[in-house]
Amino acid sequence: MNHSALRYTEFILQGVPNGDGHDLVIFISFLLVYIVIIVANLTIMFLVKTESNLHSPMYYLLCILAGIDIILSSVTIPKILAMYSFQSKMISLEACVTQMFFVYCTALSESTLLVAMAYDRYVAICQPFNYHKLKLRYVLSAVALIIFLRAMLFVAVAALLTQATYCRSNFIQNCYCNYGSLSKLACQGVTVSDAITYPLSFLITLPDSSLIIFSYFKIFKVAFHAGQGEARSKALNTCTSHCCVLMLFYTSALFEFTMYLVPSIFSSELHFVVAVTFAIFQPVFNPIIYGVRTKEIRNSFLKLLGRRRVTDGS
Repeated sequence: MNHSALRYTEFILQGVPNGDGHDLVIFISFLLVYIVIIVANLTIMFLVKTESNLHSPMYYLLCILAGIDIILSSVTIPKILAMYSFQSKMISLEACVTQMFFVYCTALSESTLLVAMAYDRYVAICQPFNYHKLKLRYVLSAVALIIFLRAMLFVAVAALLTQATYCRSNFIQNCYCNYGSLSKLACQGVTVSDAITYPLSFLITLPDSSLIIFSYFKIFKVAFHAGQGEARSKALNTCTSHCCVLMLFYTSALFEFTMYLVPSIFSSELHFVVAVTFAIFQPVFNPIIYGVRTKEIRNSFLKLLGRRRVTDGS
């Protein structure tokens, strides 16, 4: 077969399954979600910057997480909005690979941050006398270095995908480009990228999740032995908010990869739900979960609202 004669360089994004005739509703829904993501995460970043009681490694990491969530949503949602406002469902191979690269790099960055946040809480609760020894610049430098090295691993994957031959179809069964939906359209040139991507994803997320589980196991032990006092309450509140984010992130990530390893047993609707949860709804939930469950952020937000009321009243 002459693969070059059939090579696709542009693709059609599916969008929302069974969404025909509901373009306006879908557009407004995603626009509102995008606005909530931007406002909620910018609020977290503003509070961390302006409130002196939030100037600690934990909250700076949360501030970076908010920035990553804004990037992740900005990589995916504007294209979806264009699909339903201008009927622009076509995407070039280069744009598709670029979108996929940023989706996975932000996801790996989030995984790295969740490990760092778990370690921060472990030291703060299990080794409180050593917490002041954590140097913010060293913590942030280590996180930045790990994020950079992990991103570089996917540069090779992105380069390989741009050189692959796509001849099976140019229809991407998703609302944005991800590795599984793009690679399955290739008829040659993805063997090496497959050998890198799937093992690498598990080799990164498995140690990350294991370290996080170990950290929170230790925190729960401290909470159990602390009785009914403030230490136990602090530990449990910390664990609750973090565990909600962790379950959402790693569960959706696990389904994301599993679906493309055994695609035949999953419907297109479920593909869409998992993809949207992984890359779009998660940036909504993160600031809400941390904002509601974290006492210091909640109090700072209420304090900010109080200032605004006083200003408006005067």
